[in-house]
Amino acid sequence: MNRSTIIIVVALVAATLLVYGQVRAYDFINFDDNVYVPGNPHVSGGLTRAGVAWAFSTVDYFYWQPLTWLSHMLDCQLFGLRAGWHHLTNVLLHIANSLLVFFVFRRMTGAHWRSAMVAGLFALHPLRVESVAWIAERKDVLSCFWFLVALWAYVRYAERPTDGRYRWVLAAMLMGLMAKPMLVTVPLLFLLVDYWPLGRVAFAEKLPMLFLAAVASVLTAIGTKRMGAMEWAAGIPFGLRVSNALVAYVRYIGKTLWPGKLAIFYPYPAWISAWKVAGAVLLLGSITAAALWAGRRHRYFATGWLWFVVGLVPTIGIVQVGKQSMADRFAYIPLIGLFAAVVWGAELLLKDHRKAAAALAAMVLAACGVRSWEQTRTWRDSETVFGHALEVTGENSVAEHHVGRALVSRGLTDAALPHFAEAVRLDPRDFLPHFDYGSALLEKGDADRAMAEFEEAVRCRPTFGDAYLGIGQTLVMAGKTGEALAPTKKALELGLTPEKTRGASALLAKISQGPGARGRGPGDR
Repeated sequence: MNRSTIIIVVALVAATLLVYGQVRAYDFINFDDNVYVPGNPHVSGGLTRAGVAWAFSTVDYFYWQPLTWLSHMLDCQLFGLRAGWHHLTNVLLHIANSLLVFFVFRRMTGAHWRSAMVAGLFALHPLRVESVAWIAERKDVLSCFWFLVALWAYVRYAERPTDGRYRWVLAAMLMGLMAKPMLVTVPLLFLLVDYWPLGRVAFAEKLPMLFLAAVASVLTAIGTKRMGAMEWAAGIPFGLRVSNALVAYVRYIGKTLWPGKLAIFYPYPAWISAWKVAGAVLLLGSITAAALWAGRRHRYFATGWLWFVVGLVPTIGIVQVGKQSMADRFAYIPLIGLFAAVVWGAELLLKDHRKAAAALAAMVLAACGVRSWEQTRTWRDSETVFGHALEVTGENSVAEHHVGRALVSRGLTDAALPHFAEAVRLDPRDFLPHFDYGSALLEKGDADRAMAEFEEAVRCRPTFGDAYLGIGQTLVMAGKTGEALAPTKKALELGLTPEKTRGASALLAKISQGPGARGRGPGDR
């Protein structure tokens, strides 16, 4: 490596560590982290033969993502459940991705400093924070790593096509899909790269990639159905989904240009005004037309813009999975294209003003670094990250729920109750806030209100065993021991965590010793 390359590499590593190194003192959060690592016995036990078999055979937790599971298992094997080390693994992967962006773009384009600027934006832009600071988003940084490896292999294949080099492309793509299925867009992204900067036309070679993408899509559909991730979205009219998708594209652009009010969760709107949709259509249509027109002479405009548009398609919400209207993490790979278009476009405008261009680049990267450092501070623990979400998004049932859970974990049940109450008010269809609200009320001895919340949780999700266990516990507290038998047995039939299974077994033993053990309960009707 020459001197300037060494300087760029050292600067990228140092700046990324400076911004994100603070996560070494952060904790797991109670949203996904808990079920991905500390609360998942397959993962928390480290690398075991049974765990590896589970990683490759399960499509639970939304995706078939064996590589992500193995990476979490390896962290547990090496570091136990010390969350700071799990965070640092994400940081190291993000550093590797930033360096790969630099080297891949330099190899594709031959542009040294422009490639460095794209890598700097990728490393330091505040929209990266969620993917890096959230342990459960290991799948994001890991899949991007393999995407960039696949892109590097594809560039080498385009330079000298051979079967051996093509197999490396497919192998890297498969690894990425095994981390997160968002890489289903790879065939289309590689077609865009063919247009610019590679300057080639090749369609047939994308067919094996399309096959891998199709298999990943099927597995994802199975996983999301099992997790019930699309049940909430089933009631959203198709027109509202399209409207939200159009507006979300504009919001991503806005947060790229001015990354303020970033949050772990953006609530889905109940409705979107027609003028917002019309404005989004006009803006997106204008940008697309301008990018395609400019792309006749400067192809990077077309490739960069369409990279952004296509990259977001799997998560833009036409097929809605989850309750979010958008998410910062979804832009992790798509923004690479937008960054490239902006950087190459800026070079076109400022090519005769090198010093001004360098000063502007330094200012932009410094601003991104400072803003990312500030945003990373909000990820310290569950209470801070969801408290921040409440500050910047307003009414937010998911944030209210998880602030409540964080307060309960600290023994502040009284403080948690209003947050749970607000969560169920804002989204009465979500079974989890009802259950946690009922559990908190039961802890405070309010059996009547607890029973109402547990029964509502069962109504929202009839297969949720924890809620049946809550009903059984509430009946025992109310002195209706015999009636508690049926719901407690139902809870065990539906499945519980090992800890709750022990609790349910203990409750059954208590019921069997009490009067009226053969009574009928809610589960008998």
